Amino acid sequence: MAGKDIFEKVKPLIGLINSVFSVLPRFLFSVTWPLLELVPWRLGIALRYLWAKRLAKACGDNVVFETGVRVTFWEEIELGSNVSIFETCYLDGKGGIRIGDNVSIAHQCSLISFDFDISDPGTPMKYSPMRKKPIIIGDDCMIFSGVRIFAGAELASRTVIAANAVVKAGRYASGLYAGLPAVRKKAV
Repeated sequence: MAGKDIFEKVKPLIGLINSVFSVLPRFLFSVTWPLLELVPWRLGIALRYLWAKRLAKACGDNVVFETGVRVTFWEEIELGSNVSIFETCYLDGKGGIRIGDNVSIAHQCSLISFDFDISDPGTPMKYSPMRKKPIIIGDDCMIFSGVRIFAGAELASRTVIAANAVVKAGRYASGLYAGLPAVRKKAV
């Protein structure tokens, strides 16, 4: 049975648990997330989903966080339905991250929604002002392993990012992208 089907069967139970969790302080979920990063199998997936529902700005149905997924600034992260985020990914939501429906993000990807303005030669780069820019990933996208997506990137629906690509700020029309930086290789 597919995960989507299992989710539909237990959805009423999830709703009940979420209503209980909604009265608990958000802080409890923030400090316990790192422990859940280690819990394997379906139990871990279920617990991480329940925590994500409580922590994220928005979280749709059937969202899978595999082991070792590190997330910061949950309150700036919006997740659609049927999203899978695989092992050892890093999501830094400081500038905002919005992920559409039916998106798969393979292992060891990073989404970093801020950068630094290093244009002032009189300021040490370490102290350059931070610039927050959202990352937007449209519906029905596939992001393969080792991809880095940086602040200001906007992926249209039905976009594929090949393994180890680097996605800089900008708008990316539907298609297959690969390289450092990522360039469009073909339409999908």
